[in-house]
Amino acid sequence: MRIMSALAVGVVLSAARASSQDAGATVGASVGVTNMASRTELTFAGAGGYRFNRIIGIEIDVTAVPTLKSAFPTNASSPIVIQGTATTPSIPSSVLIYPGPTYENPNGRAVIFTNNVRVDLPTTMAVLTPYFVAGGGVASVRRSADLTFRYPLPLAEARAIGLPIIQRVSTSETALALTLGGGLAVRVSSHVSVDGDLRFFRLLGRDDTNAGRFGVGVRYRF
Repeated sequence: MRIMSALAVGVVLSAARASSQDAGATVGASVGVTNMASRTELTFAGAGGYRFNRIIGIEIDVTAVPTLKSAFPTNASSPIVIQGTATTPSIPSSVLIYPGPTYENPNGRAVIFTNNVRVDLPTTMAVLTPYFVAGGGVASVRRSADLTFRYPLPLAEARAIGLPIIQRVSTSETALALTLGGGLAVRVSSHVSVDGDLRFFRLLGRDDTNAGRFGVGVRYRF
């Protein structure tokens, strides 16, 4: 009986020791691409978190798309700003403008913050660890473009100048962000791994938007 009790205590202590060794803070950074609104843009991402054991951990992930060249939103539910005045891209039905206005030189940026749960799936190969990530947070998306009215226009000043009227316009939105994804971690040392990561984002705002991110990065476990 004493032998069995000693063995049980030894197993528990060994498991606790292994769990404490697997626990610890983690940081990571990656570079990749994000597909959003039919455009693929260069993306940078960073994450910091805590690993409770060899399977479960939490992380705060930041995705930054510094240049967003997708088409400027032109539906009436997306307000824009022209010289500090909020309006919409829609034209009143009582005014006929020909040729119609166009949006040129689109630009913008997107930043997505999410709090995630990360689940590592141990395999028989110690150097390869597939993982699963799910969470939610907020996203900030800003877009801008040149709103160009081609002449002739029913405006006296436009006829006098004889040139197109160009006005810089912008729109910004903060939306709820949900994420789901995963990847494969390849261990290169006891504390460092190289991760191939794929994420799907759903931005829930005035107009719901989907985005997909793929990147390759380095993760360090303290």
